[in-house]
Amino acid sequence: MGLLRLLLALAVVGDHVLPPFPWLRLTTGIMAVEVFFVISGFYMQMVLSQRYASAAAFYLSRAFRIFPTYWIVAALALAFWPANGFRDIAILGWQPAILVFASNILIVLQDTLLFLGVDHGELFFTADFHSTAPQLSSYLIVRPSWTLALELYFYLLAPFLARLRCVYLGAMALMLTGARLAAYGAGLDHDPWFYRFFPFELPLFVLGMLSFRLLRQIEVLPLLKSKAVALVAIAGLIVLGQHFVLNVPEQYGFVAAALAAAVAPVAFTAFKDVSIDRFVGDLSYPIYLVHFPIIQFLSNDYVVVVAISLLVSCLLVVGLDRPLDRLRHRLANGHRNKSRPVPPIPAEAAFGLANTAESQSGLRPDLRPRADVDSEIANVR
Repeated sequence: MGLLRLLLALAVVGDHVLPPFPWLRLTTGIMAVEVFFVISGFYMQMVLSQRYASAAAFYLSRAFRIFPTYWIVAALALAFWPANGFRDIAILGWQPAILVFASNILIVLQDTLLFLGVDHGELFFTADFHSTAPQLSSYLIVRPSWTLALELYFYLLAPFLARLRCVYLGAMALMLTGARLAAYGAGLDHDPWFYRFFPFELPLFVLGMLSFRLLRQIEVLPLLKSKAVALVAIAGLIVLGQHFVLNVPEQYGFVAAALAAAVAPVAFTAFKDVSIDRFVGDLSYPIYLVHFPIIQFLSNDYVVVVAISLLVSCLLVVGLDRPLDRLRHRLANGHRNKSRPVPPIPAEAAFGLANTAESQSGLRPDLRPRADVDSEIANVR
């Protein structure tokens, strides 16, 4: 799965700076972000089913995973931030200025900036932030980090979603997807509605959760353990992404992204014990964050951006993420030892597969990853 996450991060880079060869642009950044949402749902269902004794322990772990790396990248970007940028924020008015400063620090509400405009110091709702001036999102220190706000909302709901039966999760995904299509019919088929509006992206996270539950039903299949099959599945997803880029309106890219739910179990099973795959996957989050400040303030050459992003990301993973991983795992384990264990999550197979006994808890020993596969993004984030 780590290879897939790295390829998605590089796809986002390629969306902001066109690579020297067209084939390096694997898919659009929009679709890559939405695939990350599916993968995030897969991992969150997994860790909630086997690791955390309480929602509080889960939230603490997620905070350790998201905020330190973001704050360091934001601090690095702030060092290059032009002085007049702060003056421009100050003259927006006290309400917009407070919202911009708070969202840059806390991450939450960064997505909200994409649905607001400013008029004489007053905030107002807009269905098309591109038509407003100034655009509040232009004051984000790390521009792509608005996706982290969506991830934080996913995490807030994850402990409760993880306890729902598959049929309820499936119904939720279908209803929200229906609402998305209805909004398209009403004219809201443009940015930010088709990939930045939290309720419309939640079905992708839910599909990732269902994908992990499906894995628990089909994990006995030897074919799933084949690395060759996993690589073919990943390549197939990339080819499909290319097809959608060329032939399908971008607001329907979520359909191709949803198919990542079928690839995730295969990629995870094949590579879950490969330590280098995990390290490669861990690079995706800092690459996603750091590449845009590099483009803004240092260079817009694709090779330079990728090289510097990889270097900085390696330093962040080795010097920050790994030590914090050990700390958050100790905290989570200590909290688990003092707390009453979480009841096992019902593992009904999605859409008509046979039920698994509710007394089953955690994963089979041969499915437990040797290394920590708890990641973002994404997770973004």
